[in-house]
Amino acid sequence: MARITGPIVFDQNVIENQHISGSAAIDADKMQHIHTASCDFGLEYTGTPAAKVFVVYVAKGTGTLRGFHAMLYDTGTSTSVTFDLKKNGTTVLSGVITIVHGDADKSVHDGTLSVTSFVADDVFTMHLAQSSTTGAQGPFAYAEFEENVVA
Repeated sequence: MARITGPIVFDQNVIENQHISGSAAIDADKMQHIHTASCDFGLEYTGTPAAKVFVVYVAKGTGTLRGFHAMLYDTGTSTSVTFDLKKNGTTVLSGVITIVHGDADKSVHDGTLSVTSFVADDVFTMHLAQSSTTGAQGPFAYAEFEENVVA
């Protein structure tokens, strides 16, 4: 019978998900967490988009922004709506997401991230602006945050 009396150090990527039992009882402070922050801009899915800004996430630790996405439930007949995600008042996108009436209803549009890192106490806001909303309904946006756990 072998007995180990000191720490074991494995090379990176040697231990993968399949090597860890579902009952391993690993403390949460030893993992990274994915959080999804979403915003309906205070409207029901039948609500007409109007300019709004909402705080959606405050970082507890360091991490990486993984994505920002937006959609309209109904793109209407004459529509131009933009979505933006800002960190501490500055956009994290290379350009806002614009949805127009020619886009398919309920189609999710992906933002292109130009800033992905964040630190504790960074504040993220989602912004909705419009120049035309004839028949448009149900703005919705969401962002995905991979955050290191704060012990």
